[in-house]
Formats: sequence, structure tokens, C-alpha cells
Amino acid sequence: MHLYKLPSIDYLRLRFHLKALNDCDLPAWKGSLLRGAFGHALRRTVCTMKQGQLCENCMLRAQCAYTRLFETFVTETPPRFLHGQVSSPRPFIFEPQDKNKNYPIGEILWFDLILISEAINYLPYVIFAVYQMGKQGLGVKRHPFHLETVYCYQPEKEQKQNDTPNIENNHWQAIYDGAREMILFAPEPIPLKSTSVNSNSFDSVMLKFLTQTRLKFKDELTMEFNFRMLVFKMIRRILELAYFYTDQKDINWEFHDLLEAADNVEITKRNLHWEDWQRYSNRQKTKMKFGGFIGDIALEGDLAPFRDLLAYSEVLHVGKGATFGLGKLEIEYKNN
Repeated sequence: MHLYKLPSIDYLRLRFHLKALNDCDLPAWKGSLLRGAFGHALRRTVCTMKQGQLCENCMLRAQCAYTRLFETFVTETPPRFLHGQVSSPRPFIFEPQDKNKNYPIGEILWFDLILISEAINYLPYVIFAVYQMGKQGLGVKRHPFHLETVYCYQPEKEQKQNDTPNIENNHWQAIYDGAREMILFAPEPIPLKSTSVNSNSFDSVMLKFLTQTRLKFKDELTMEFNFRMLVFKMIRRILELAYFYTDQKDINWEFHDLLEAADNVEITKRNLHWEDWQRYSNRQKTKMKFGGFIGDIALEGDLAPFRDLLAYSEVLHVGKGATFGLGKLEIEYKNN
């Protein structure tokens, strides 16, 4: 088969350090808490309209940081493949990194936030919104936090000595100084690109699902899927993000050959279990279950055509609830 070329997508990986200003308790899984607090803080930060103004009929929504990042309306008829969507996937992903429940005063809460393509243009708004959400308080009791530092993953830049304490490698650079409340430099986006050739052949891969993964087929969530079904979900997410947040010029909607090639890859081991969690929906004013599967699967077959797809999905996640941090993957390759 001809190598299927995925569209190019840029991203930034940010790492936020928030210092607790009093002793507090928070949930172990903070994906929903962080996303919800971020949305409220972002809207309060940028909205200039009178109270009660609905985003869907606001005259400013086309240029508003909140609607571009959080209330992502679909205003034009999308391609047939994306038919029926009323909103586009949000162009960011929260990745909670610690599962602490107790934060004594002075303790650091930290998490990663991935900005995708067009969302990178709103970096100052994003940082200020996180600053504001800490100031306004997190959790039911609104515990206050101070935004100490924001780091940015910059693999092509050298790190200054002592620039990033407690960061595991020297590709992280401080981009925001909380003491001075200042953004320090304009970061370089990291490109996700399709390779022109598959230089290495792989016939064995371990796919690890690190956070609850929600794959829905025929309106039902399941962990009984084959590789072709998984490939389809990965492609759909990538093409959705590319269509709504890039210039679209290199999107190839003809990926049937790649799905056919997926039939030649077998899931030889399946070690998955279902894990439920609940979140409170402010819109629906009720608790909602957001379960998904965690674990790993072993893949065997001709995996070379899927190298780019798997690499993209490690960054962009797969399945529903990705903005909360669900559907996070880690891939272990084995060379022939």
C-alpha cells in the first residue's frame, strides 16, 4: 500500500506549578476539576459582554479566546466524514501528573497542558487563565493557589543552568515567572509530521492505556475492539483536530487502504480492565459517570504503516474525554 500521510499538526506542551496557599484536599484525579476551573477562569478573563450573554449568539465569538478554545461551535458544514457535529474537539489536553489528595501549605500541584495548533496563538490568555483559576480557588472549598512557574517543553533549545528545578530533563524551559508575573519568551511549537518513508520495520508493539480510555462503537462504550476499530478512532481524532485548527491543505480523507492494512495486525494479548470515575457537570447539574478501560494490548503484524498514527496518538490521546486527560497512550516498539 502507499504510505498514508497524516496532516501536520503543531503543539506545545506546558507544565504548570501551582503552590498551595493553605492546607487543602483535592480529588486524586484532577482532569475534570482542572478543565472546569480553566473554562470558568478563561471566560471571566476575556468576556467583555453583559452578564447572561450567550456565546452562541455573541457578536464577538469569532475572535474570542474563550469560544475558540472552549465553546468550539461548528459554524460551517464540515466534510461528510465529520457530518453531524455541532462542536469541534477542544484544542487542548489536560494531563494531571500527580494523584495527591492532600496539599499542605506551600505544596506544589503540577500538571501538563497541551495546546494544539491554533490554540498556541492564545498562550498568554491560557497562562493568565490558569493564574486566575488558582487565585479564585480549586475544589468545592475554593482553595487558593499561586502560579509559581510555567515550563515549556522545547527539545530544540538548550536549557540555562538552574532554569528548571525538579524537571526530569533539560528540554524543559521556564516560560513564565510567577514572582514577576511575566512571560519570558515565545516558545517554538513542536511539529507532528508524517515521515516520508518508514525507515524502520516493526512487527511487535505494546500499547499501554495509561488513563481511562472511552471508545464508543454503535453508541456503546466497549473494550472489545480490534486493531482496525482502534485505528479508525485514532484517525478520526487527528483529522478532526487538523480540519478545525490547521490550514487543512494537507488533509487526506481517503484512508480506507490504511484501515484495510489494519486487518493484518492482530491483538495477541489483551490486558484491559474497566475503571469508573465520576465528575460533576455544571451544565447538567448532576454527577456523571466517565468510566473507561486501562491496561495494555500487544500488537503483532506489519505495523510500519501505523508508526506515524501511533506517534500522533501518544500526544493527542484517543477516544472521548481527551481534554480531561482520558485516552493517554504510551507505546513500546520492538525492532525486527
